[in-house]
Amino acid sequence: MILLILVAFIPTIVFMAWFRATGKRTREPWSVVIMSYLFGAIGAIIIALALEMGAMAFLSSPIVREYDIFALDPTALTFIMVIVVAPIVEEAAKALGVSKSMTRTLGTPRSGLVLGAAAGLGFAATENLLYEGGALMEGGMTAFIAIAVVRTFSSALMHASATSVSGYGIAKSSLGGGSWLPYYLLAVIMHASFNLFASFGELFKDTLGETAALIGLIFAFVLVIASVTWIRRRISSLS
Repeated sequence: MILLILVAFIPTIVFMAWFRATGKRTREPWSVVIMSYLFGAIGAIIIALALEMGAMAFLSSPIVREYDIFALDPTALTFIMVIVVAPIVEEAAKALGVSKSMTRTLGTPRSGLVLGAAAGLGFAATENLLYEGGALMEGGMTAFIAIAVVRTFSSALMHASATSVSGYGIAKSSLGGGSWLPYYLLAVIMHASFNLFASFGELFKDTLGETAALIGLIFAFVLVIASVTWIRRRISSLS
């Protein structure tokens, strides 16, 4: 359990410090950044889990992790659960943490980006703990290492990037008015696209075989790299 916690949380904390350190001058208070991270790791997870369990019950699907549900039953309903419901629910839950944290800081666009990344990384840490724990119990150490490496550099950074976009919109809205809904929708699209790529292995395994999973993984990493690059450049330009 200690190993699982360290592997799930330490990389996301390092990423959180990396996002915060971007730029030359401005730095958000650690207390506020950590609060956003903890809300993502605890509060957002609880909210998202409750809503997703309700959606799974509505779809008459087994209560399992979202990618497992698709692997076990790759139907149109479970596809909707993974590609539509999960991104909408999870991005809303994480954005709530950014909105709460924004009242404790200046509410600048840079702060929105950084706090959004922190909330996303906290969420990813707890999610990784669940997935990596399952991999360790079901597939042993080799499966655990593989899942830990892939999720650390793909899913964790996806969550950070998507919620960073929502945070940016929330900050801009708090300063100049207007709706942050378009930024939230963009975060949902980013998340849904990533989930779609991650599902390639199940979607196209009959036609492409194992190549489908590799193609999906490549597209997912390209999306993550492009998103993180843009987020860090934007943070730096606002510092």
